[in-house]
Amino acid sequence: MSARSDTPIGLNPIARLAALVSTCVVAFRARTPLQAGVLCCAILLMHAATGAPLGQPSFRRRLRGIFLFSAILFASQILLARGPAPAERVAVGALMALRFLNVVLASHLFVSTTEPECLAYALMQSGLPYRYGFAFLAAMRFVPYFRDQAQTVRQAQMARGIALDRATPKGVFLMARYTFIPVVVSALGRVESLSVSMEGRCFGLHPIRTFRKQIPFGLVDALVIAASAALAILALAAM
Repeated sequence: MSARSDTPIGLNPIARLAALVSTCVVAFRARTPLQAGVLCCAILLMHAATGAPLGQPSFRRRLRGIFLFSAILFASQILLARGPAPAERVAVGALMALRFLNVVLASHLFVSTTEPECLAYALMQSGLPYRYGFAFLAAMRFVPYFRDQAQTVRQAQMARGIALDRATPKGVFLMARYTFIPVVVSALGRVESLSVSMEGRCFGLHPIRTFRKQIPFGLVDALVIAASAALAILALAAM
């Protein structure tokens, strides 16, 4: 069977992954709030340029929590740190908050513009054994299943009168107690079905395999990887 070639729009997922790693290195190596702020603006511009769903309601809700945690980092550094001058504490707190924002926003940019299936195919076509690639892809596909299953279990337990929706220590304990075990049992059943299906189809019988989708790797991708590596090395050496 010949492999079908589907050309995705944009960079190869490996090039995007290299850019993400380089951005995180630069974010952690930034020494001043100005450097971290410039990087944050650049990431937001990349969101706008690539059409990443920064304005979706679901991400806006998560974004409020992200900015709240950043504010907590900033305030804790100002209020709890002892010794440095107030201006220095403000600078350090701003740098910590901006580092956190840069890593989260860069990760969101990567996740929102890269399909897990394309990333797995790109890694396997680059030499990663397909067994590991399939394990990565299966893990990514199980994440939404676990989330939906946990929500179903919580609703079923609340219908039985168990107070899982109360933001109290007892409510958190009950949610962990009455949600964790049913979700684990359901997940084990799903994993067993998947393993039986893979064995029935002789998964792993051959050392190599063909791919349904070909992920192209071009000159632009190579240049992006080289530029990302150079930027990370420069950040490690200079900052």
